[in-house]
Order: sequence, then structure tokens, then C-alpha cells
Amino acid sequence: MKISVIQQKFEFGYDHEGELPSLEMLTARAEERLDECFLMIGEAAKAGCDLAVTIETVNAKTALGDVRYPYTELYEGTGGECAKRFSEAARRHKIYIVAGLLLSIDGAAYNCAVLFDRRGEIVGIHKKVHLPAGEELHVAAGDRYDVFDTEFGKIGMLVCWDMQFPEAARELALGGADLICCPTLGWENIYGLSRAYENSVNIAAAMRVFDKDDPSLVSPSCIVDNMGSIVASAEVGRVCVATAEIDIKKEPAPQYGSTRYYPSHSMRKTRLSQRRPDTYKLQSLPNEDTPLYRKYFGSGGACEE
Repeated sequence: MKISVIQQKFEFGYDHEGELPSLEMLTARAEERLDECFLMIGEAAKAGCDLAVTIETVNAKTALGDVRYPYTELYEGTGGECAKRFSEAARRHKIYIVAGLLLSIDGAAYNCAVLFDRRGEIVGIHKKVHLPAGEELHVAAGDRYDVFDTEFGKIGMLVCWDMQFPEAARELALGGADLICCPTLGWENIYGLSRAYENSVNIAAAMRVFDKDDPSLVSPSCIVDNMGSIVASAEVGRVCVATAEIDIKKEPAPQYGSTRYYPSHSMRKTRLSQRRPDTYKLQSLPNEDTPLYRKYFGSGGACEE
């Protein structure tokens, strides 16, 4: 399959101490970003892509910390105009799309990755589970890691900060995911490539353009194979589409001479066979019951210096 990641500019914030922008201006800015996104999806489709992945919260209007407008009022659900536009784009171009969208679902707002199929139907939704500081002011956290069947293989989704946590990608890998799509506003190869390699899973991450921040702190949008190698990368600081042809069902070759000891054609199979979940005692405990929690928060729950 041919995968494209859509790298766009994203005005991340504004001065909360100064005069706050009007909702009309912020909405217009969001519409411009969406219009650009659909043009870039069209560009990817013309290049023959089967799946396009957008940045996180591509429909965002206000910045984190601006609590003047509840997100449940700002953003519609899957039947709203924004979701319909992505549905129509998928249907018109006959491609799959993973869109990073803010949505209102069942009375709460969520930061979502939404998978649309070639007919424009919603195959599945991932609600961001791990919320960095400030995001909890606006959205609720998800609590599931689902894997969805497609004609190319099994696809799972994470959003931005989710990728920082090895457990999230491992849940999808154990669920059979061949590919993890990750709309994000902050991506670093140091952990992204690790998630791909340690789980023998392909990853497509669509990253925003940083035009003012230190480029050494972030990495551009990229597509990573299940050996942890980048097969396509966008240019740093440039609005663009990066595309790669990749067979997400292709098994990663065994390494370290493992075939001498275990009859496996796949490193994914080898790792799975040698997992020892019976020894992973602390990972299944609540945070409060771990020594690391006591180190930082103490027995009384107060943060220690």
C-alpha cells in the first residue's frame, strides 16, 4: 500500500495575557488549515496513495488554556460538518484517511484519530488516552486501544502523547496491528522508531511544522517500517506530503541468529513467543502501588522535591 503523511503548519497558541483573539478569527484560521489539509489530501491521492494521515486536531480553533468556550460547544460529533468533509474526501478520492479531529461524543469532547474507508464510512475512532498538562482542561481521556481490519491489514491508532508510552503501542501490537497511524503535534524519532522496532509494527506519524521552535527538539513527519527504519520523511519546517510504498503485512526478518534456536520466519513471532508476561508484575498495578510513585509523591501523596 502507499501511505502519505500530511505535514502542516499549526499555530499552536497565542498570548493569554494579552488581548485574546475573537472566536470568529480563530474559526477562520481553522477553516484555512482544513482547506489546506483537503488540498494536500487531494495531492496525495493524485500520487496514488491508499491512506493519508493528518496532523493532530487539524480542526482546532482555540489554544490550550483558552477556556472561554467549552469544546463540547466548539466541536460537533461524527455527524457534523467537519467529519462529513473528511468522509466526502475519502469517498471522492477513494482512499482511507486517518484524521486527527476534536469531536464531541456522548456529551464529552475528545481528541480523536478517526479512520475513514474508501467509501467515506467511519471504520473506527481512537480517543486519545494520555493527556499532557493542560489538555485535561478541554477534553476527556479515552480508555481503549482498538485494532481495525482493512483491505491492507490491521490498523491501530494513537494520538501524539500516547506514543510516549510503550504500553499503548504494545496494546495495539498484541491486538494484531500491522500499522499504527499517529496524528501528532509533537513527534520525536527517539521514541517513535523505538515503538516501531520493539513491537515489529509499521508507524505513520503526521507531524506539524515548527517554524519558531528549536528544530532539534522535534522530528518531521515520517513513515517507519516494522524494523524501526524510516522509509519516508518530510522536510523539517516545510508544509509538504511524504509518501512511501510499504507492505504492512510483510513480516520483519528474524535477528540475532534467533532462527538457530526457534523456528520463526518473523521477528514479531519470535518476540511474542519469548514474552514473559508472568514476570511483568509492576506494569499491571495502579500507579499508587509502585515504588516509583512513592519516590515522587511519597506515602502521603504530596509531591517531593
